Amino acid sequence: MATWAKAATRLGRRAGPPPASSTPSTSSTIFLGARSDLAGRLASSASSSAAAAASSSSSSSATFDAGVASEALGRLRPEALAPPATPHSAPFMFEDATKAFSHRSTFELARAWFVLTACKGYSAVERLKPGVVEKVALPYAPKRLVRSFYNHFVAGENEREIAPVVARLRKQGVRGILDYAAEAKPSEAGRSLSRSSSSLGREYAYQSERACSMNTKVFLKAIDTVKSVTPQGFAAVKATALGDPAQLERASRDIAAARRGMADAADASSFDFRSLDCWERDLKPIRKRLRSLAKRAFALNVGLMVDAEHTFYQPAIDLLTLELQREFNWDAPLILSTYQCYLKDSRARLTEAMALSQREGWHFGTKLVRGAYMKLERERAQRMGYPSPIHDTYEDTSKNYDACLDLVLQFMAPGRLARLMVATHNRSSIEHVVRSMEALGIPREGTGFAARGGVSFAQLLGMADNITFTLGHEKFQAFKYLPYGPLDEVMPYLLRRAQENSEMLAKVDEERALLMSEIARRGKSLLMTA
Repeated sequence: MATWAKAATRLGRRAGPPPASSTPSTSSTIFLGARSDLAGRLASSASSSAAAAASSSSSSSATFDAGVASEALGRLRPEALAPPATPHSAPFMFEDATKAFSHRSTFELARAWFVLTACKGYSAVERLKPGVVEKVALPYAPKRLVRSFYNHFVAGENEREIAPVVARLRKQGVRGILDYAAEAKPSEAGRSLSRSSSSLGREYAYQSERACSMNTKVFLKAIDTVKSVTPQGFAAVKATALGDPAQLERASRDIAAARRGMADAADASSFDFRSLDCWERDLKPIRKRLRSLAKRAFALNVGLMVDAEHTFYQPAIDLLTLELQREFNWDAPLILSTYQCYLKDSRARLTEAMALSQREGWHFGTKLVRGAYMKLERERAQRMGYPSPIHDTYEDTSKNYDACLDLVLQFMAPGRLARLMVATHNRSSIEHVVRSMEALGIPREGTGFAARGGVSFAQLLGMADNITFTLGHEKFQAFKYLPYGPLDEVMPYLLRRAQENSEMLAKVDEERALLMSEIARRGKSLLMTA
């Protein structure tokens, strides 16, 4: 079997360890005013950890080691990176409504306030009677009302409609992540979806291999659209769109069983899971389609994010994504994996993947999310009699999310070319990352080949604008997740996203207050100048 180095050579790319670079200097202060002694100690700690992890004293780049990372992580707890108790003047604030909403008309602000208020009510109704909005209210809702929600959360139906949305974002320093969001209604699901049609998570309905090939063409078009309308952007894909989810599930069972038979993580990281029967038996069609997407993204220098899905598919999806990263991430972290940090094993899997990338020499890239399938996963675990894979409380999930963020930031701190996508609306986690970047000397701007490395932040279109646009104005790598597609096909997706994020939608009071304050400020200004 050809080595991955040879595979990279065939692609005309460097197949060696990432180039070493000195720790970047920080051009400006974030949150903490002048760099404090604490930041200096943390930076020194990061350097000593990297040195301790190096394979030899003559090595030109620090080697990531799981044990050293865990030790370093203990020193980089959120409380250690918290700002000092003494008052300080922050260079920017997420409460600056005028700056955050400067690009939006007053009509758009009023619509946003109305939509978020309705979403808050929707989340309450869904908790009392799940599905009632989709089954009872939506079919009779006025088209103008439905269109208001669509225009708020969706970028458009096609490239022509997406382009002006993206252009407005770019003027605010924000880039795009395109996601073709059309999906089948539960009643249209095939045999693979029937088992989980009541789930809250998005999953493509398997109809035929021909339908999967058509989905591949849609994703290829999405990659082309990213190149056209949002340079340095990403396209998001789901593995369940590219093959039979039943085969993904069967392959995942085989991979999980093989893992359970291993003594420790070191065995798992060195084991070639491609030797399992499922690699050819179950995953060959999906592998072929995913690789065609990665090749197109690679040729156009477009980022490709493989979304996380249900735990009973995830082992196979992790392996498929790893295959792409090993082939296409030699020059830059172009292919991103996704880790759902509400899973108890997420930190261990993340550590394993980073150590593997460092050992083999390709560039690690990942998107970290809290997770979208909590209700389903817990219900399934209870029904089938196995321990829930989900952290017991939201607080535990948040602690693990911040710990995973720390782990990747520590991995990047020696100046290593890697990519971290912080995909969250949680302000506390974002502020934590910003402070950590300052303490570790990680620059705001992208690094490496065509600025494909570094730390970036992503929020959904139509939500958390005060966070996204403030980050964009302050020269961080800020992104909006842009679903697109025909209205009738996208509405099931929007409803499922609303169900997945019902808790988040119930907590939009801060954003609604900011919207209202900006509307009031503009009204007052208009009256004073009349």
